[in-house]
Amino acid sequence: MWSLIFWLASFFVIYTFIGYPLLIQLIAKRKATLPATEPETWPSIGLVIPVHNEAGCVEKKLLSINELDYPKEKMTVTFVSDGSEDNTVEVIEALSQTEPFSALTIKSIQYAPRAGKPTALNHGVAAQDCDILIMTDARQNIDKSAIKRLVARLNNPSIGAVSGELVFLDPETHTGANVGLYWRYEKWIRDAESRVHSVAGVTGALYAIRREDFKPLYPEAILDDFEVPMAILKQGKRIVFEAGAEVYDAPQEASEREKQRKIRTLTGNFQSFAHNSWLFSPFKNPIAWQFISHKVFRLFVPYALLLTLISSLLAPGPFYKVIFLAQLIAYGAVAATYFKPTLKENRLLNFMVVFLELNWASVVALKKFATGEVEIKWQKT
Repeated sequence: MWSLIFWLASFFVIYTFIGYPLLIQLIAKRKATLPATEPETWPSIGLVIPVHNEAGCVEKKLLSINELDYPKEKMTVTFVSDGSEDNTVEVIEALSQTEPFSALTIKSIQYAPRAGKPTALNHGVAAQDCDILIMTDARQNIDKSAIKRLVARLNNPSIGAVSGELVFLDPETHTGANVGLYWRYEKWIRDAESRVHSVAGVTGALYAIRREDFKPLYPEAILDDFEVPMAILKQGKRIVFEAGAEVYDAPQEASEREKQRKIRTLTGNFQSFAHNSWLFSPFKNPIAWQFISHKVFRLFVPYALLLTLISSLLAPGPFYKVIFLAQLIAYGAVAATYFKPTLKENRLLNFMVVFLELNWASVVALKKFATGEVEIKWQKT
């Protein structure tokens, strides 16, 4: 029995991180990417940017927007202050009156008390009369060609949402490098899923949808970048990934901060899955296999890893004992990094630390969701 449990648990982990990505890549090779076609006239766009105490980021964000290769007369930039306690709104209003931003239409919405990102997005979208919504965050810079790339993909009526590509700047530590490696792996999968049909979510830092397709978010929603596109998928439209529509950020250099970010994201996954049970039905969800393999199975990898460890100890035969010993050594090496942090300078060991911490984040996220410890208000990391 223990031998069977070992192989089932091991296969589950291997399928989740290696098998599924390879299968979706093989299927994607038979599919053509839906072409992007520039419209004869570029539609009006509204950039909706939720902010909370972001006075130090606003000018840099506006400089990035001002450099966009998109007709300025077709752009409206709306900052939504979610209960900011600093001078964010005052900075926005002052900048809107100065060069080089005078050619931009810049608006600000503010309310108190703080309610969370979904409320900010609902307020921001309600104030738009544009054709296309561009959702983006305050911290990241947008590549000058990104918006035209997103809008050109939306020119296809079968597409309902287009995700940008989050690109991390050159990291200064190995932790940052491994976080960046994780995102490159993710983008490799998302690109294939996009060609097959749709991605199960978008990059929250930059995505585009038609104004008419936005469905107001429920106030408790944690993941707008999942809830918004899945509502559009339910309408029968595709969700695609546009590699090259880049938005730039710095990776988390501290694994603890990355773990906290991941806990919030994974808690949001549990919340969204409970809120959208239709996603589990292959009769209602056209990407049910991709969704379950990519999004759901990863949440249960920590328990499969634990089963692999226990079953290798209890299964008969020297092979399983060697496997058990190898796992103990690996976990012991990771534990040693907490007593001697310089060990994390080893790339392989650091990768193992990041992998295990993110899996532990999944366990913590399930506990938080099950006990109702869901924090709607996002925190800077």
